[in-house]
Amino acid sequence: MPLETRTQDYSTATQGSVFLITSDGRTLQLPIPSQSQHDPLTWSKWKRFRALCAISVFTVVGLVQVQGTSLLLDELEHEYNAVEIAPLRVDTLSSVPCIFWGIGALTWVPLSLVIGRRPVFLICTILLTFSTYLAAVSQTFYVHLLARCLQGTAGAISPSTMILTVIEMNFIHQRPRYIASFWCLTTVFSNVGLAVTPYILSLGTWRSFYWIWLGPCALTIFLALFWSPETYFERPAMAFDGHILSQAENGRVKVYSKWEDVPGGKPMPDTPHTWKTSNIIKNIIFWNRTKMGGWPAMKAFPRQLIICLFNPLIFWVLILNAFIFGSMVVTLATYVEVLMAPPYNFSFNAIGLVKFSPAIGALVAFPVSGFLTSWMVQRLARGNKGVREPEHYLPSFIVPVLTSSSSLCLFGVAMDRHWSSIWILVLVGVNYFSAISIFTANTLWVTEAFPRWAAPAIVVVGAGGYAVSFGLSTGIFGWIQSQGLSATYIELGMVTFAVGLVGLPINFWGKQCRQYIYKRWGDNDDQ
Repeated sequence: MPLETRTQDYSTATQGSVFLITSDGRTLQLPIPSQSQHDPLTWSKWKRFRALCAISVFTVVGLVQVQGTSLLLDELEHEYNAVEIAPLRVDTLSSVPCIFWGIGALTWVPLSLVIGRRPVFLICTILLTFSTYLAAVSQTFYVHLLARCLQGTAGAISPSTMILTVIEMNFIHQRPRYIASFWCLTTVFSNVGLAVTPYILSLGTWRSFYWIWLGPCALTIFLALFWSPETYFERPAMAFDGHILSQAENGRVKVYSKWEDVPGGKPMPDTPHTWKTSNIIKNIIFWNRTKMGGWPAMKAFPRQLIICLFNPLIFWVLILNAFIFGSMVVTLATYVEVLMAPPYNFSFNAIGLVKFSPAIGALVAFPVSGFLTSWMVQRLARGNKGVREPEHYLPSFIVPVLTSSSSLCLFGVAMDRHWSSIWILVLVGVNYFSAISIFTANTLWVTEAFPRWAAPAIVVVGAGGYAVSFGLSTGIFGWIQSQGLSATYIELGMVTFAVGLVGLPINFWGKQCRQYIYKRWGDNDDQ
């Protein structure tokens, strides 16, 4: 579409629709990178690798800390008296981080709009290290519980602010691969870490788990200081194709005919990078080289959060994520008890080794949710005259919805009829594959369909989904008592499939709904 010479605002009807592929088959590099050395899209491959490595190591350590306590419950039951800790149970130590993942996401994302992604990352590394130390030295159940809450809060940066970090470091057409690789590979390595937990316990008591992982926690502080630059970058207006483009981080794109019309005028040229001691020190301490949204952004955040919460296109994803992620949490807790009971009679060390099953499931999710999604979106965009619509990501929901619902139903049957332990392990791996794949699909859909509200949308899907999944994992015990283990899993699989079917009408009417939402609420946005 030719650009007109008068100022235009492409923030409503075209929100989320991107001209991605040219007539000669080239994939455009969008957003258009600036000439600034602080623009993450202009970083070298080594600098981008270091940044991704820093957040990935933290995510692996955080996931091990959040999930590892489930393998300590047998020893913890001998540590704490059930009567003294009533009405709470020992397994509360295992489940409570889920709800604090939600609370943490509500905290870190708006805070990162004020002070930056990097300072928030550094705060979380310090908090995770402190909480792990607190868990290791705790002498009472409630101090241990406080440490677990803090661990969940610190780890909440991974499915929220860190996802925004990955998005900011990559072009639009690269995001499916990088989001999938980040979440899949960190899950693989975290499950490998969980697999060695029984051998760590053989070195001493349950405190050994926290003491040994305290070292990697401290390492994340070093990586946050030296390997993790700020990724939030407000791109200045730039000349492009005979016009002047102003690209805002909230998705608003304006085209001007002359520099006099641009707010702030022509930007000053970026200062060349010099290797001075002062510059190195500034990169280590709390230092942000680009203007953040500030307190106005935080002030606007609650309103945007409410809009996203009641947005049917996002609310559907929240519920779907809650059921699939919640089912994964319940399954990971259930299959340990099943395999340690007759007729399987697995030893505690063998239970640790079966953690390789979720790791394999997460590894398989990488090509499916990453490369297959990228190929599919490119193909659909070519068939749409080069324009990529957010609805092109919806087919990526099909596989995880089918595999999650079917694996849950089969898992219930397998436990009821005492199928071979191989079936149990395969179905657990498939369930994990579904959870990782759906998380990638959720992230791409909500951030690309509503780029202006990407941050609050991530919080709604993450915080809301994990909070609901905590309720599901807590309340399912009553469900199991009334329906039985097998019937509960079959019903859970059927409900998951029914929620997934909501994606069909969204595929047909999603674009019209997006346009209406932006026209109704987007024009009055404070950002």
